[in-house]
Amino acid sequence: MKIIAVGILVASAALLMSCGHSQEVISFWKNPEAANGKKVSTVFVAALTSNRAARNIVETDLATAATARGIKVVRSIDAAPSSLANDAVPSKEELMGKIRDSKCDAVFTVSLLDVKSTQRYVPGTTYSTPYGGVGHAGYAPYPTYGYYGNYTSYIGYAYPMATTPGYYTEDKQYFIESNLYDADSGSIRWSMQSSAYNPASLNDFSKEYTRLLADELDKQNSGASK
Repeated sequence: MKIIAVGILVASAALLMSCGHSQEVISFWKNPEAANGKKVSTVFVAALTSNRAARNIVETDLATAATARGIKVVRSIDAAPSSLANDAVPSKEELMGKIRDSKCDAVFTVSLLDVKSTQRYVPGTTYSTPYGGVGHAGYAPYPTYGYYGNYTSYIGYAYPMATTPGYYTEDKQYFIESNLYDADSGSIRWSMQSSAYNPASLNDFSKEYTRLLADELDKQNSGASK
């Protein structure tokens, strides 16, 4: 029974790895000419995508995280709802007008830069499937001692091997860019490039991305204060 459990765990782990997801920061750049120490109290958040559901989820998660840190947020999906009738990204002019109306200190944008797809082969797994019985229906009787000779032969008989088939799967890596701009001058304050590997769902991606961004900003701020 223990051998069966190990085989199932191995197969499950392989499946979870193929469906798993992870995100990481590729690079982070600060504008040396940006006003250092300028506090951001209100920020206009815009997820630049034509997918309305994605805009709503990502901007909501970012707004929740920012609000928890005492920053007021204006979501683009609230400020420019008219553009969403056809699931279109608001035009630059429309967004600029909404940003001016919002009186925000900064503008935060997040956009998908690229998607790379690769195909890989996931090999099958082999595990033991013990069975036994005393000749009743559905079970083969145990062999005589002379059949299996020693314990190594017996184990091979009592625990025949089963194999799950291998298969091909497609991995996807998404590359995301996040920028913070000064609302008054329009100059960029910092930029972060990150990647997401096989996100399980849009909700999972958004929440993990928000945590990744918050952790990186804490790291950057901690380094700047030293």
